Amino acid sequence: MRHWVNLALLFLFSTLTVTGVLAFTLPFSQTNTRLHVVSGVVCVALVAKHVLSRTSYFRSIASRQSKAMGLMRKASVLGFWAVVLVASLSAIPPTKWLMDQSYETRQRTQIVRASSLVGFGQTSPHQRIVVRKPKREDDATLSIHLGYSTSLDQLPVTAAWVESTTGTMIETLYLDEGIAYSEVVPRSQSSGVDSVLRRSDVLPIWRHAYTIVSGVDPDGDIDGLSGATQNHRFELNPYLQPGKGNRFVVCVEFNLPGDTSDDWQEREWGQPSLLYTALIDIDSESPHAILELTGHGGGSESDGNIRYDLENISTARKIADLFLAKIDLPQPSASSTDR
Repeated sequence: MRHWVNLALLFLFSTLTVTGVLAFTLPFSQTNTRLHVVSGVVCVALVAKHVLSRTSYFRSIASRQSKAMGLMRKASVLGFWAVVLVASLSAIPPTKWLMDQSYETRQRTQIVRASSLVGFGQTSPHQRIVVRKPKREDDATLSIHLGYSTSLDQLPVTAAWVESTTGTMIETLYLDEGIAYSEVVPRSQSSGVDSVLRRSDVLPIWRHAYTIVSGVDPDGDIDGLSGATQNHRFELNPYLQPGKGNRFVVCVEFNLPGDTSDDWQEREWGQPSLLYTALIDIDSESPHAILELTGHGGGSESDGNIRYDLENISTARKIADLFLAKIDLPQPSASSTDR
């Protein structure tokens, strides 16, 4: 059994090493993270079993009478452990230099993370759900249901965000995993397309709005002249407060690269991205709002502005089945209703 454990630990440690290097050098991947975490958990279990089977050994070297491990050696081990911990926690060189080489640090201007209050998932092969929870218990919850045509073999690249009624982005709620950590669209999301596509090519409307408020252009350069103004709040929390007449716009842009038509015959691009929107009134009597087709992104000649001419959009209209936004107001507590 001991040999089995040792061999299993060797394979698990190898897996941890490879997945750790991939996590350090490449964009975030759920598959890689899942493999790393599962291997780590199993490795910890086997190490624990290995340690428990050798408790007598550890007791012997921990005792004061141990000749194999004197007091100075024990102190050196503890000191080494303490140095590693302090250097890591305090970002003392060379730990800071090491972390500066990671993908997260090198590409930090390209990485777009939703608020920690946002949760999303795929409830079925052709349905996604995005939920923006409130920061306060007295505020509303926003949910966005994204239903795509069941005839699709592959779901389109998608972004969901909210804007003010004047057209300024408030908060990005959802980006597909493949484009949330890199400006380049993965091949798996642009199947049949040989050209290298970027977020500004596939989702130009979202990327243009994000550039304006963040000041970070598609090349990762920071423009000090753009970005949010002092009065702009890059979060949805104030807009979810009921009883204040708050209104905002939910936006969803999607694109299926390579989806050509008679009017859009460029194989690398296909039909342009489509934008669906809905005006949300927090205090409205109806909690639901259907997102309607509003415009498109312009295809290969897009500059990020919305085009409203939809006459030449054909099969791309059938990609979306139902996009629905819902506002859930907080339920009054029993004590407040009694009063």
